[in-house]
Amino acid sequence: MSEHHDQSPRPPEPAPEDFATWLVAGYDRHPAAQAAVVAAADLATRLDARLLVVHVLDVEDYPIDPDADVADWEAHARAALAHERDQVHALLAEHRLPWTWVARRGNAARELLDLADEHHALMIVLGVGRAGLTARLLGDSVATYVTRHTDRPVLLVPEPRARSVLPGPLGQS
Repeated sequence: MSEHHDQSPRPPEPAPEDFATWLVAGYDRHPAAQAAVVAAADLATRLDARLLVVHVLDVEDYPIDPDADVADWEAHARAALAHERDQVHALLAEHRLPWTWVARRGNAARELLDLADEHHALMIVLGVGRAGLTARLLGDSVATYVTRHTDRPVLLVPEPRARSVLPGPLGQS
């Protein structure tokens, strides 16, 4: 009877962070995205997971004036990103969990998918606005693209509803 003994060197033990569970949350300045970050933080806390908050620069991060100097555009974008990161910091202030902010340029849906792959994310959390005519005319949303192009679970968090001013059961949220 022969035994096989592997004489090759053993690989180093993985670091504890290699086993971390990640949730990826998309973020922009809209209420649905803010609700998504809070929901993702709540889930991450319960799952003892880390949270990756992703913002992909878009036209709202730049000044409206197309004739502005390019340096002004970049300065405006840096200021907008700093403000958005501060908003996320405020949203997550009550949550005691490790989180990371990532800002990228490119297609928002593809960047979210790439980062989810890189971090072996458990799920992707996205805010979805209440669809109106504009959303229907512009075509597929980031949420639609992400859900169609991933095998990961995607949690869609709706934009918070305004509280009703009606008294009684109909006015309760």
